[in-house]
Amino acid sequence: MEYLVWAVVMWLLVFILVPFNRFRLLWPVVIVSILLLFAMNFTFIQLGYYHFTKSAPAIAGVPLFVLIGGAGGGILLMNWMQRNSFYKMMLVLLFSGLLALATEALLRSGAFEMQNGFNQTLHYFINVAGLSILVWLSFAVTGEEKIYEGSKGKIF
Repeated sequence: MEYLVWAVVMWLLVFILVPFNRFRLLWPVVIVSILLLFAMNFTFIQLGYYHFTKSAPAIAGVPLFVLIGGAGGGILLMNWMQRNSFYKMMLVLLFSGLLALATEALLRSGAFEMQNGFNQTLHYFINVAGLSILVWLSFAVTGEEKIYEGSKGKIF
């Protein structure tokens, strides 16, 4: 249930905050986000650092709704990406912090468990690395200049 809530919240934010024309431009980010999130989660599950504890539709131990929610998060991240390097770094750090808060909620609900010395600090830095890779890959598949163009949101 927690994973479904995660996916619904992320996609509600996408549909509320991201203009449709931006979404059409950023749709390749959905594919990149799902593939990267799956690869990272699968790797860390196999290494024994964490696992998802609640029963849910999953692919190799990675809940499907985690991947779907992560795709929405990837759209949100890339929607607000700017040309300024400092801004890029701050956005990745901010989103990593938000992921740490979401992870804490999953830990407290019992839907996620860290093992073998893995902790929130390590998880935060892995999120920074993963989101940095996501930004780089998203620029590659979408085109960096296209990311910077156009209206960034309905509200902001």
